[in-house]
Amino acid sequence: MTFRQRHVVRWLVLAATAWLTGCAINAARPYDGAALDPHGERAIAVVGVTVDRPWHFERFGVVLDQYDVTQQKITGNCFSYNRIEASAPAVPGPTRFFAFDVPAGHYIYSAFNGGRFAANDQAFLLPAGRATYIGDFVLGDNDSVTLRRDTVLARTALTQALPNLVAHMETAPAVSATAAKPFLCAP
Repeated sequence: MTFRQRHVVRWLVLAATAWLTGCAINAARPYDGAALDPHGERAIAVVGVTVDRPWHFERFGVVLDQYDVTQQKITGNCFSYNRIEASAPAVPGPTRFFAFDVPAGHYIYSAFNGGRFAANDQAFLLPAGRATYIGDFVLGDNDSVTLRRDTVLARTALTQALPNLVAHMETAPAVSATAAKPFLCAP
């Protein structure tokens, strides 16, 4: 291989790496317990993940994409893609709760998920400066995923999992939305 060919190959590998890692830019991060700024532009999202039956993969995960309700599409692209990602071992067990510090706005069940969402598509509003409970995503029969949003039922488990957050938490308002379509990153 000539010097020029090696240089071109190196450049292509670098370009492909940069292109493929673009989706790694995500402004959502696990909640670290810091005080939420009521005047800031971020929100705290709480998501439950429950596995009611064994699944054929090692983990069961739920992804919620940031969503623009006006344009009826996810806000991400190949370079920046805000999303909430929660996963649990794919064996039946108790609900696992996750908290995330995210940009405020709407979030929708992702088209990138493995399980089929059994409910009508909904976008969940995460208001700035607030802690909100989206619900408990439950893996059931036939790889369908249902959503439980009963905060009274979940209150005890939420209090044990997130004691400092529950007192200030609200249920995220939901609005009807068009199903989120995945974007494709290709040259």
